Amino acid sequence: MRGAADALAERADWPALYDAARLATNDVPVVASVYPGDMYVPAEFSLPTAQAIRGLQVWVTDEYEHDGLRTSGGAVLDRLLALARGTA
Repeated sequence: MRGAADALAERADWPALYDAARLATNDVPVVASVYPGDMYVPAEFSLPTAQAIRGLQVWVTDEYEHDGLRTSGGAVLDRLLALARGTA
Protein backbone atom coordinates (compact mmCIF):
# COMPACT_ATOMS: atom_id res chain seq x y z
CA MET A 1 0.00 0.00 0.00
CA ARG A 2 2.84 2.38 0.78
CA GLY A 3 4.07 2.30 -2.83
CA ALA A 4 0.61 3.11 -4.16
CA ALA A 5 0.16 5.93 -1.64
CA ASP A 6 3.54 7.41 -2.53
CA ALA A 7 2.77 7.22 -6.26
CA LEU A 8 -0.54 9.01 -5.75
CA ALA A 9 1.07 11.66 -3.53
CA GLU A 10 3.73 12.38 -6.17
CA ARG A 11 1.26 12.69 -9.03
CA ALA A 12 0.88 16.31 -10.15
CA ASP A 13 -1.51 16.03 -13.11
CA TRP A 14 -4.82 15.68 -11.24
CA PRO A 15 -7.80 17.27 -12.99
CA ALA A 16 -9.84 19.94 -11.18
CA LEU A 17 -12.20 18.41 -8.63
CA TYR A 18 -14.92 20.97 -9.25
CA ASP A 19 -15.74 24.03 -11.33
CA ALA A 20 -15.11 26.90 -8.89
CA ALA A 21 -16.66 29.51 -11.19
CA ARG A 22 -19.89 27.52 -11.46
CA LEU A 23 -20.05 26.91 -7.72
CA ALA A 24 -19.64 30.65 -7.11
CA THR A 25 -22.86 31.22 -9.07
CA ASN A 26 -24.79 28.31 -7.56
CA ASP A 27 -28.56 28.80 -7.31
CA VAL A 28 -29.46 25.48 -5.67
CA PRO A 29 -30.03 25.48 -1.88
CA VAL A 30 -27.14 23.67 -0.19
CA VAL A 31 -26.45 22.81 3.44
CA ALA A 32 -23.49 21.04 5.00
CA SER A 33 -22.14 20.03 8.36
CA VAL A 34 -18.51 20.67 9.24
CA TYR A 35 -16.88 18.93 12.16
CA PRO A 36 -13.86 20.89 13.48
CA GLY A 37 -12.14 17.72 14.68
CA ASP A 38 -12.90 15.70 11.54
CA MET A 39 -10.09 13.20 11.05
CA TYR A 40 -10.71 12.90 7.29
CA VAL A 41 -11.64 16.40 6.12
CA PRO A 42 -9.86 19.21 8.01
CA ALA A 43 -12.09 22.23 8.64
CA GLU A 44 -9.32 24.49 7.29
CA PHE A 45 -10.08 22.93 3.89
CA SER A 46 -13.84 22.42 4.07
CA LEU A 47 -14.77 25.88 5.38
CA PRO A 48 -13.06 27.87 2.60
CA THR A 49 -14.57 25.47 0.07
CA ALA A 50 -18.01 26.02 1.59
CA GLN A 51 -17.52 29.80 1.45
CA ALA A 52 -16.77 29.54 -2.26
CA ILE A 53 -20.18 28.00 -2.96
CA ARG A 54 -22.84 30.68 -3.29
CA GLY A 55 -25.76 30.13 -0.94
CA LEU A 56 -24.24 27.25 1.00
CA GLN A 57 -25.22 27.23 4.66
CA VAL A 58 -22.81 25.54 7.04
CA TRP A 59 -23.52 24.04 10.42
CA VAL A 60 -20.24 23.82 12.32
CA THR A 61 -20.49 21.41 15.24
CA ASP A 62 -18.17 19.35 17.37
CA GLU A 63 -21.12 17.34 18.64
CA TYR A 64 -20.44 14.62 16.08
CA GLU A 65 -17.57 13.15 14.09
CA HIS A 66 -17.09 12.51 10.37
CA ASP A 67 -19.77 9.79 10.47
CA GLY A 68 -22.33 11.97 12.25
CA LEU A 69 -24.94 11.60 9.54
CA ARG A 70 -24.91 7.84 10.05
CA THR A 71 -24.42 7.65 13.83
CA SER A 72 -26.52 10.54 15.14
CA GLY A 73 -29.82 8.69 15.00
CA GLY A 74 -31.16 11.25 12.55
CA ALA A 75 -30.17 14.35 14.52
CA VAL A 76 -27.67 15.59 11.92
CA LEU A 77 -30.08 15.07 9.03
CA ASP A 78 -32.87 16.78 10.99
CA ARG A 79 -30.64 19.77 11.68
CA LEU A 80 -29.52 20.04 8.05
CA LEU A 81 -33.10 19.78 6.77
CA ALA A 82 -34.21 22.47 9.24
CA LEU A 83 -31.35 24.67 8.08
CA ALA A 84 -32.41 24.16 4.45
CA ARG A 85 -36.02 25.00 5.33
CA GLY A 86 -35.00 28.07 7.33
CA THR A 87 -36.39 26.70 10.58
CA ALA A 88 -33.09 25.93 12.34
